[in-house]
Amino acid sequence: MPTWGWFIVALVLIDAAVLAAWFLARKNPRKNPAATAQLMLAGLDSSARDEIYRLVGEKKKIHAIKLFRERTGAGLTEAKDIVESVGSGNLLPTLGAYRAGNGLDSGAWEDIVPKLRSLKAEGKAITAIKLLRARTDLPLREAKEAVDRL
Repeated sequence: MPTWGWFIVALVLIDAAVLAAWFLARKNPRKNPAATAQLMLAGLDSSARDEIYRLVGEKKKIHAIKLFRERTGAGLTEAKDIVESVGSGNLLPTLGAYRAGNGLDSGAWEDIVPKLRSLKAEGKAITAIKLLRARTDLPLREAKEAVDRL
């Protein structure tokens, strides 16, 4: 193959790599960490909290991490850090423990989570997702996953 042929092959490969990087970057939108933490903690009801405390007390941290992740959708590292902090005597974070930079304080969260749960129970999941996105600026996929976890 002549030299110019190899040059064209190299250009095609570089273009493919640039396009792949662009598509991957588009799939990972920015997340609002305070909103994500609030929604994550909304999945922890009192029975789940009690069960996590019991498992940590029985030195079953792996089971506690698994339960925390199932209920909240948290990542492994975050769940491990929280369960280890419980093991060292700290309490599980509560729903009002975070404050968002966009003005959503604990009062706003205490209002929205029951409203989201009632909308979901009434079969109005789309309305719940719209409400959540309006209050938190979450991407559609993350808002849907959060409402599904409630």
